[in-house]
Amino acid sequence: MRMRLWPGVVTIAILLVLLTALPILSACGGEEIETEVEVEEVVTEEEAEEFDIVKDAVADYLTDKAGLIMASDLHMMIVEDDAPYIVSVQSAENYAKGHIPGAVNIKFSELTTLPKNEEILLYCDSGQVASFGAAVLGVLGYDVQNLKHGISGWTTDPNVATLRFNPEADQFDYQTETTANEGATYGYPELDNTTSSDSDAIIEAAVATVSAKFILATDLNMKVAEGEDMTILDIRSAAYYAAGHIPGAINFGIGSLVDNLNKLDPDASVYVYCDTGHWAAQAVALLQMLGYDAYSLKFGICSWSSDEAINNGLCFDVASVQGYEVEK
Repeated sequence: MRMRLWPGVVTIAILLVLLTALPILSACGGEEIETEVEVEEVVTEEEAEEFDIVKDAVADYLTDKAGLIMASDLHMMIVEDDAPYIVSVQSAENYAKGHIPGAVNIKFSELTTLPKNEEILLYCDSGQVASFGAAVLGVLGYDVQNLKHGISGWTTDPNVATLRFNPEADQFDYQTETTANEGATYGYPELDNTTSSDSDAIIEAAVATVSAKFILATDLNMKVAEGEDMTILDIRSAAYYAAGHIPGAINFGIGSLVDNLNKLDPDASVYVYCDTGHWAAQAVALLQMLGYDAYSLKFGICSWSSDEAINNGLCFDVASVQGYEVEK
């Protein structure tokens, strides 16, 4: 009797094993695995969404970026009672030494408190910190311009323009090269500034990461000599780049920044320069929004080389300043 029962027991055991394995076999059929893949894809899209939203905002800004206005043009606007809302982002101490008539003074961190229905004119000591600010406000939709060379381009008074470019102290003659550098190809940084999925909140969170960060020519020259892992970006014209650039620098213009992000290492510092530092500061602000550890070369290529074949004679010259009234 026991021998006859054995095949039945075996049959029942096999059936139990098959029933237990059925969900697994169903998963192998695709339904369970497809669900898991879909969840992973959704997470990936969410991670990418923050970066993509900021990237699109930067691209939109670059189609009509904040421009530079000359002191002579601003002076004429003031004379004709047609001046924009003038904002100094200098230190309170430097503002108190003398400022453009009618200008208000706020901290860089308070820029987003400015009225959005005004035409804004930013200025600082040399024009470079205000360039960071112009990019910040521009991405947020403000109508903003930057005063070229800041208060240094407005007055010749050394007691007011205390931080202007001084060739004797700020200009060197470091090595340059004419060989074009292609660089490698990289992925994008990961942004995680906010838990919000709202586009405006994501852009505002990215803008809040911006700070006016600079590197001096002396320090960058040391990094070049030591072969530091970094990206040096020259955003001048291709012709200026070809005439001579910082060793190892790659080249593309600020207008094509978004299209060339894959040339920047997201895991290493990015040092950006132009002629005088104005456009580089804007580019650095935008790169910081996108998650890069970016710095602007103080005073641009003018701090790196005194050779006009390299700096194209575009360096700040106090002799060219007309000198307008300041108030205290």
